[in-house]
Amino acid sequence: MFIDTPCMHTIRSKTVRGSLFAMLVTIVIISLAVVTSTYPYNQTAQAFPCGGSKDYCIGYRAGAIQAKRDYNTGNDLATDQHLCAQNSIAYCRGYNRGYSDETDFLMHTVI
Repeated sequence: MFIDTPCMHTIRSKTVRGSLFAMLVTIVIISLAVVTSTYPYNQTAQAFPCGGSKDYCIGYRAGAIQAKRDYNTGNDLATDQHLCAQNSIAYCRGYNRGYSDETDFLMHTVI
């Protein structure tokens, strides 16, 4: 036979409050962990898709691909070793930026 006393309600409400507090703390810690793990670290490379003209974007992609090839083959990562042969100024600007961004990304990525 159980007797319902005010003391039992107090214990239950403290337990519930403690559980809610523990759950809130857990949610905050997990949220902070997710935010800090996905926060970009001082990286200046822009994300694709490209935000420029068609020529700029084609050049950007070509520069990024060339930087990846140079990295994989052990070549120096410098745009001055690959002179832009296109007539379009936008293409060459995109190429240089793509090469530079990919180099920045590759140098800061832990493989």
